[in-house]
Amino acid sequence: MQFNEMINKGQNIDATIAVCKSNDEGIIKAIIKCIKQTRAKFILFDEEPQDELIRSFNLSHEEFEKIKIVQTRDYEHTISECVRAVNEGTANLIMKGLVSSSEILKEILKDKYSLKTTQRISHLSFFKIPTYHKMLAISDVAMNIAPDVNQKIEITENVISNLKKLGINTPKIAVLSAIETVNSKMQSSVDAKEIVDYIKKENTDVEIEGPLAFDAAINKRASIIKKISSNVSGNIDAAIVPQIESGNILYKSLVYLANADVASVIVGAKVPVILTSRSDSSKDKFHSICCALTLV
Repeated sequence: MQFNEMINKGQNIDATIAVCKSNDEGIIKAIIKCIKQTRAKFILFDEEPQDELIRSFNLSHEEFEKIKIVQTRDYEHTISECVRAVNEGTANLIMKGLVSSSEILKEILKDKYSLKTTQRISHLSFFKIPTYHKMLAISDVAMNIAPDVNQKIEITENVISNLKKLGINTPKIAVLSAIETVNSKMQSSVDAKEIVDYIKKENTDVEIEGPLAFDAAINKRASIIKKISSNVSGNIDAAIVPQIESGNILYKSLVYLANADVASVIVGAKVPVILTSRSDSSKDKFHSICCALTLV
């Protein structure tokens, strides 16, 4: 699948997005772009007035009708009202604004809501990289800090299920390490082999290999030079990173040095959570919204 295919699909999905603490120019810019280019509607939750900021974008009456503004009492009320809107079906998914990721996810996972599942909460990013021939998913670069092998298996299962939602019926996945053989002194290589063995046993419609170094995963010539026999090399749909540090560095390297477009979501709850940082461009925030719409 191509990145633009996913974005175009998201633009044509009719859904309502609850935005938690939305009174920020960068967030509003992305929302305004969605108002103009997608079928999405928005409910904006914030304790601070935001009408003036929104009206500064000169929306038409029809466009403004796609936004509902809810002024809350305080910070905690903003978070709870936003999550409650999704839990009660008023909105279909959640977008993080100027709140901490941990606080909004903690609220989503409370027992009083029906948004928790048996799946692990994990971060999933999709990239359009100028030098790669198709969309590449990477997980987990922002949620699980030091996952053990069982948690990595759950993260991998999240990747598989969401790639299938996008229509990638037989995903090709590389479990990354720094080497292509198991070395007991390098835990990521040991974990990779265990993840691959488990997933292969449980899923017959997934092509997964590991440990693989990143060059062998994305470049067939590299694997040939290294004399690695691989069915996925140079054609992977997703890469599973060893831990948050390596994933975060890879993510930012692709964005800032490779000029990649990116869309990011939190998966594992009953609805996707659009999780962006203040440093993300409005374009990347827009892409993340469209991505979540395809996964809702």
